[in-house]
Amino acid sequence: MTAESRAPVTVPLQLRWADTDVYGHVNNVTHARYLEEARIRAFGLPDHPMTAPPDQPPIFACLEPKTFTMTVAQRLEYVNELAYHGQTILADLWLSRIGSSSLDIGCRLYHQVSALTYLRAQVTLVVCDLTSRRPRPLSVAETRALAPYLGEPVSFR
Repeated sequence: MTAESRAPVTVPLQLRWADTDVYGHVNNVTHARYLEEARIRAFGLPDHPMTAPPDQPPIFACLEPKTFTMTVAQRLEYVNELAYHGQTILADLWLSRIGSSSLDIGCRLYHQVSALTYLRAQVTLVVCDLTSRRPRPLSVAETRALAPYLGEPVSFR
């Protein structure tokens, strides 16, 4: 990463009672929802840049107009049980790869105080044209704007 690196981007996620299962921990399917929520909070939506938090730049606003991203792959590794205690957890997100028309986003969900990791994940998004609904290449300007968010690939077991 360079001196002007902005990776990772950290966002808080509030756990909800409805996220738990009969065993009192957050259900594995809910972790995928947390990843989606964290991704939108951290990067915004390309076709709705105002969805990014007001205190940070909407990262995906650098993508050309009439662009959207499509999730094409997710790999989740559950590291520790996430029991519900009404707590807030943190999500660190960064780009772990910038391809010609796709991006890999690395993510770690962890405890706000102890830094205990609950989940490591990688999500692959394809950048698509809104009209044709087909993948499109990233421009040089887009790749340059995304570069400060580039970090190391997620290390899985």
